[in-house]
Amino acid sequence: MSTQAETMTIGVSSRVRPILDGITGETTDQKIAHLLRGAIQRNLEMCEHERLELEVKYGLEYEDFRHKLEAGGLGDEFGYAIEMDALRWDDLIVEKKHWLRQLNQLKASPR
Repeated sequence: MSTQAETMTIGVSSRVRPILDGITGETTDQKIAHLLRGAIQRNLEMCEHERLELEVKYGLEYEDFRHKLEAGGLGDEFGYAIEMDALRWDDLIVEKKHWLRQLNQLKASPR
């Protein structure tokens, strides 16, 4: 991976510029990175909130839910509602990993 910064030109309208000027950071790059960190944090919080809702709903953590589901302890594992919850839970785990990778990539980039 190259350590040389890649340059991208973006246009900022006159109505957006004063708002961007008020964002934390000395350079436009730092300001955008700050905004991205905030957006990633909100996405991670959403993932955690939805995961917690599923844990409360089933009274189980994900691995326990999976084992109980596969053992038939939660009823028909192919029933629509439980299958949708299982799929969403799987998706939340993948999504959380994605956002954590994005956050780490953002932290690793030169400032």
